[in-house]
Amino acid sequence: MRKKREIDTAKRRSWPSILLFGLLMFVGFNLRTALLGVPPILPLLRHDLHLSYVQTGLLTSLPTLVMGVVSIPVGLLIGKLGGRVMVAFGLLLVALGTYLRALWPALIPLYSFTALLSLGSACAQTAIPLLIRQWFSTRIGLATALYSDGVVVGETLGAMLTIPIMDNWLGKNAWGSSFVFWSIPIVIALIFWLWLAPANQPEQRSESVRSLDSPPPVSHSLIPVNPWTLGLLIGGTQLIYFGTNAWIASYNQAVHASNLTWLALGALNAAQLPVSLGATFFAHKLVGRRQPFVVCAVLCLIALAGWIWTPAFLEPVWAALIGGTTILLFTLSIALPALLAKQEKVAAWTGTMLMVGYLFSFLGPFIGGWLWDLTSVPAIVFLPLAFAATVIIFLGLLLPLHTHIAAQNS
Repeated sequence: MRKKREIDTAKRRSWPSILLFGLLMFVGFNLRTALLGVPPILPLLRHDLHLSYVQTGLLTSLPTLVMGVVSIPVGLLIGKLGGRVMVAFGLLLVALGTYLRALWPALIPLYSFTALLSLGSACAQTAIPLLIRQWFSTRIGLATALYSDGVVVGETLGAMLTIPIMDNWLGKNAWGSSFVFWSIPIVIALIFWLWLAPANQPEQRSESVRSLDSPPPVSHSLIPVNPWTLGLLIGGTQLIYFGTNAWIASYNQAVHASNLTWLALGALNAAQLPVSLGATFFAHKLVGRRQPFVVCAVLCLIALAGWIWTPAFLEPVWAALIGGTTILLFTLSIALPALLAKQEKVAAWTGTMLMVGYLFSFLGPFIGGWLWDLTSVPAIVFLPLAFAATVIIFLGLLLPLHTHIAAQNS
């Protein structure tokens, strides 16, 4: 009887964890749909709003600029207000910014409300690692991977479904209505968050926290591990991913391969899901190791070269390779502050890392668009992405291995 009671108690305790895992995934989903629903409609935006390639590149890179600029202040606010409040506030801003973009179809309002939703995204995603540390101190890798799964699903559906939804229900040129459509699940996520997200720390265990309070020992290296170097890792990853998303439609239009755009965008984002799901089970064995960063970045370089110099019908293959490698890089990078920093510094580390990362990745689409306007060579938009992959290889080779984590997970 006692054993049966213990099993029943364990089952009751597992339900809050399952709900929180699902809630984290749903929040991650809604932090990406509004952003990744834009690249498929960029040709429509360029036509209707008479945008240059520089203006188009700025529209796609503006979210990374805003999130980079505000990440450190947001990290400080999280320390005062708490992660739960900041995620709720972030979801509210994302919903408002997404919806309001549909009301004023002009360049300045589009930029302004894109900045607003980007601020909301920064508030939420900077707080998530701290909440993962508090709620799942003994399962950081699993919780981070599940959150990444939600992000991936949001990216995939935002990129793949925006055009079909417009064509079948909203109207073929109704890009404003697509913004309204994607704002609805964000509001639902906010309601669920306010209802289900606990104010306490349900799975935090004092002994686990004490063991994680001190950063693990690291081997000697020319490059120290801190939020600034981690920011370059995640920034390079996001530059490759968001840059590819941003330019597929316009590049294919320029090279007369528009019929492949939906398939390439779908492959880029859909390929992330199986890799992300695999990372759910294996991320704990990869965290703290150099090899995954180097291998993934090399594969990104191969995919970019293949995109430019192989026949166009292979685009989905290269897109899938980029999508799969960048989500693995993202999952391994975003888990590092929760693993390496003291608990009270997790939000600050995350804020600094995201600031550096987003400012770095902001430059990609913007510089790519400027180079395209300057040279009239479509393929040159991929040059910043190749540079970012090279930076990841460099850091992957020189960053010190976290021996404590590697030994713990081997």
